[in-house]
Amino acid sequence: MMTKMMKSRSLSQVVVLGAAAFGLLVTGCSGPECVDRFDCQINKGSPGAGKQFVCEANVCVARDIVPETPGTGSDAGTDAGTDPGTDAGTDAGTEPTACADLSHDAQLGTLQLQPGFTVVESALLAENIGAITAVAGASGSYTVYGVNSDKSVYALGTWPNVAGSTTPLFPVVEPNGPQNAFPSNYLVSDGVRLLAGYTLADASGKVAVHDTVTNASTYLAAKGNFSAVGLDGAFLINGLDLEGVSETGSAVYALKTQSTPFSVSRLATFPVAQSASGFNALTTNKIVVLGYFGGKNVLHAVSPETYAPALAAGTSLDLSGANTPQIYAGSDLFYAAGFGAGVALHRGAYSESYEQLTHDVARISLSPAGSDGKGVTAGNLEVVLSQSNTCTSVVAMAPLAEDLLVGLEDKNGRRLVRLHAGTP
Repeated sequence: MMTKMMKSRSLSQVVVLGAAAFGLLVTGCSGPECVDRFDCQINKGSPGAGKQFVCEANVCVARDIVPETPGTGSDAGTDAGTDPGTDAGTDAGTEPTACADLSHDAQLGTLQLQPGFTVVESALLAENIGAITAVAGASGSYTVYGVNSDKSVYALGTWPNVAGSTTPLFPVVEPNGPQNAFPSNYLVSDGVRLLAGYTLADASGKVAVHDTVTNASTYLAAKGNFSAVGLDGAFLINGLDLEGVSETGSAVYALKTQSTPFSVSRLATFPVAQSASGFNALTTNKIVVLGYFGGKNVLHAVSPETYAPALAAGTSLDLSGANTPQIYAGSDLFYAAGFGAGVALHRGAYSESYEQLTHDVARISLSPAGSDGKGVTAGNLEVVLSQSNTCTSVVAMAPLAEDLLVGLEDKNGRRLVRLHAGTP
């Protein structure tokens, strides 16, 4: 039976802040339910989009997040009283509108689609599904898979006929494995196999490789597996180590799946010595985006003409090279996913209770550069979706052909929306 997912900030994301931060999320307490709002976030997770927990009389209570709308804040900057030294008791501003009272588009909620992009179609997304992926099948069809709150992967159906299955495809945590595992916030495919992962409070963990043809699963130790991306016949795992690789440390590790046993190597190292794991993504023109956290989330782009020889030879790339340009750096990045010949960025900020508050989804186009195709040219950052409040949340992103699937959640529930760059 599928159970409702705790829709909080993905625990796997804490890896980016360092392994020590896990301890803050897994320590328990006795006595009162809460002392402050942070206890509520840790012990109860998320109350849902547009709400946040507050601690009232040692009890966690969900309250509406009141968005700050430019020009309508409760403080107008000048008091309305007639006596300069006396507060008249009435502020000149107007109260902002709560999310529940704002108009929501049936597909995009309070997010606004920007010029140059179109909505193709949408489908419902089950409450209990986190990370998703879409895998190409026969006759242009795509099967959507998702990680469920019971720490298993399910086939959700053929797009756009997405529905919650009641039969798990495979468990993210190996049989008889740890019960206190945190599923990582990714699910990717190499065309035949699916890859998911988990970590523990000490950042140790494993990845699960599931063959959709043989229905067999293989589990490999992979400390701090924060994100991953699938290529034809390989997975690139952004983490701290990978079983079978002698080198360790924050890097991108390659798991090649063309033959068994799988072969492994360390594919890329980061320019910053004291870095933590970051985000990976793949474009339709086979450029990979590899990232790390070093005070900010930093993304580099690598052409297939640069990474393919290293992948085949089992050698390592240094992302400080001229052919692996930095394309983004910011403290506002929540997730990255391929979007056609480019990368989509989910950006925002954290509330006081550590809820992810979506500001926008943006896109950077990427193309091979140079006569040898070893470099990468990045286009300007284009905003795809934006909002002036934080009432609709992005809860998932995954590429589908040339398009992007965006999981959205707000007062009207959860759904997947397919976006296209340009006119379909």
